[in-house]
Amino acid sequence: MRRWFTNRPGFRKKLIIAFIYVSLLPVLIVQALSYYFSSQVLETKINHVVQNSLMQTSKGLDITLDSYEDILFQIFANDEVVQLVRKINNGTNVELSRNRLINLLSGYSYAKQGIRSVTIFTKSGVPVCYDLQTGSPYQNLWTGSGDILKLPIYQQIMQSKQIVMMTLPQQMDSINNNEHYMFHIGRKLNDFQLNENGIGVVVITLYESVLSDAINSTTVASTGKNQIHSVNYLVDASNNIVSSPDEAFIDKPIQTVMTKETISNTYADKNNNFSITNITMKQDLFRELYTMQRVSLIVGSLAILFSTMLIIYFSGNLTRSIQNILRAMKMAQNGTLTVQITEDSKDEMALITSGFNRMMNRINELVSEVKQSEHKKKESEIRALEAQINPHFLYNTLDSINWLAIEKDEHEISEMLQGLAQILRYSIKDSNKMVTLEQELNWIEQYIMLQQHRFCSSFTFDMDYEPEVLHVPIYKLLLQPFIENAIIHGFAGVSSGGLLQLTARVDSQSLLHIVIRDNGCGMETDVLNSIIQGKPASSLQPQRSGMGVRNALDRIHMYYGERARYELSSTIGEGTEVRLWLPYQ
Repeated sequence: MRRWFTNRPGFRKKLIIAFIYVSLLPVLIVQALSYYFSSQVLETKINHVVQNSLMQTSKGLDITLDSYEDILFQIFANDEVVQLVRKINNGTNVELSRNRLINLLSGYSYAKQGIRSVTIFTKSGVPVCYDLQTGSPYQNLWTGSGDILKLPIYQQIMQSKQIVMMTLPQQMDSINNNEHYMFHIGRKLNDFQLNENGIGVVVITLYESVLSDAINSTTVASTGKNQIHSVNYLVDASNNIVSSPDEAFIDKPIQTVMTKETISNTYADKNNNFSITNITMKQDLFRELYTMQRVSLIVGSLAILFSTMLIIYFSGNLTRSIQNILRAMKMAQNGTLTVQITEDSKDEMALITSGFNRMMNRINELVSEVKQSEHKKKESEIRALEAQINPHFLYNTLDSINWLAIEKDEHEISEMLQGLAQILRYSIKDSNKMVTLEQELNWIEQYIMLQQHRFCSSFTFDMDYEPEVLHVPIYKLLLQPFIENAIIHGFAGVSSGGLLQLTARVDSQSLLHIVIRDNGCGMETDVLNSIIQGKPASSLQPQRSGMGVRNALDRIHMYYGERARYELSSTIGEGTEVRLWLPYQ
């Protein structure tokens, strides 16, 4: 069995593996689609239920906060409170008024659960506080706060245009209580009798659990025997948690409690500028769905296992003929080209064996033909080598003709022969290697000199280059086709006045920029496009097919790839311009 899995898979193994895939994939796809759509429907319904629940939770939060705002209003509407604050501001019986006011505030502090302290900051700077946690009028939440008129809570309430202002929960000192986060609600205290606004500020300090309990009063839902546990978080406009059953998450982004395994729903409470976000674990929601999926996978796997055993049993007969063919192929691979297969069946395997036998017969015939062809090829190569002309013989012959021309005082012919010899040496030796631009330009000057003699100096040649580009490496004979095209086709029919220019610079992108420009007859747009696109030129002008230029462009692409660029432009009667941008190496 181990060998069956470690060897290279044969046809029988592939057949079994293919069957497993074909039978397994539909099961997996159906299961995946079923789970996806079921989970989507379930999640949509749950989101709808949770949204309705969050809306009710938001209303409950508003009612809870309203109940504490009612306490603020009671203090605001208490005439005795206003009179006592007035006396403290005026400096009349301050200590007596302060003690009486503390007694009144102590009664309000017991009005509802969750109150830490009730405080009045008078306009004269005297704080009057009853702290339910300390039970002392002198040791309270604001002890050691300094000038109360400079406290942010006092200034914010005094400057606020809202009737009641609420702060975000903040971490504060806690003496006899496990809660460390608290928040304030407050409003300005007005003296309507004297028509004076802002004689003080009333602040009720509440534990953060007031908010947490209000938004998490019903966070456990039941589905049959299972329970779905979810948590509500109060989030501010910056998506930071301001209230949570676990204080460790307060002041952290809501994304902290969101994972791939949770579902979140958010409801915006417009009255308090808060949002309530519900986080529910997917595992709790889809527990029964997961169970159904596992059962389906187990049943499908058992069915696939049983089907695999059946196909292993029935595939033996099918692969026997294939084994015969494989043995014959191995014999042929080892050099026995006369091997033949005998097959008694009448099915498709018989056609395969018959084709194999015909193929082997044909291979034997081709081997014989190849041997004869190789023999003829060797004879042809020997004859070609015998017919080759030694380049040194050609150079020596040109040198002899050159000295003969010198003896005859034919110095122009001598100059042309020397230029031709240099051109031949440069062209024949290592035609595809790289040379410096200086070597290439020297060769071009020799080439131009011969062409000027040929065309009776009907054109002039001008070169302009920066000294630092002379050492730039460039592939040999890369520029020659453009020069030749300008002379042969651009100056066709020109007897004088032709101008051929070549410039070489290094541009701002560190590329070698070469421009070859002539003032010849130019070329038509279709001919220019045929050269650029590599298509045959117009049938009306076969003499200007541009194959040399096209081959040069192909060489540029072959040597440099996408690092090189080129542009060709031409105007009838004005000339042609070739621009090359080559990598500066």
